[in-house]
Amino acid sequence: MRYSILTTVSSSLLACCCIICFGKAAVANEKVFAGWILHMFISGQLKEYTPRGGMAECLKVKRKILRSQGHAVGTRWECAKGKLVLRKYDTGKTGDKWLPVEHLGKQ
Repeated sequence: MRYSILTTVSSSLLACCCIICFGKAAVANEKVFAGWILHMFISGQLKEYTPRGGMAECLKVKRKILRSQGHAVGTRWECAKGKLVLRKYDTGKTGDKWLPVEHLGKQ
């Protein structure tokens, strides 16, 4: 009886520690980006978004895309200020990379 209570308590304590540790680790691997974002809309729905360093860079990339792809029917590119959640991924030898995982809306 005493052994089962001790096992249950230690299991509960271990579970709480794991939740606390992994919860903080997930927060440390994410950050919010606020700035210029290049949006790609297909048939009116937001499909992709990438953070850019500023308005000039965003418009420059947009022009390059339009020149190389042309004006595809149903595809629209837009530069606008907004917020993204970025998550850090370990890419091995090349270091860490921040990738957008969630769009928080336009500013």
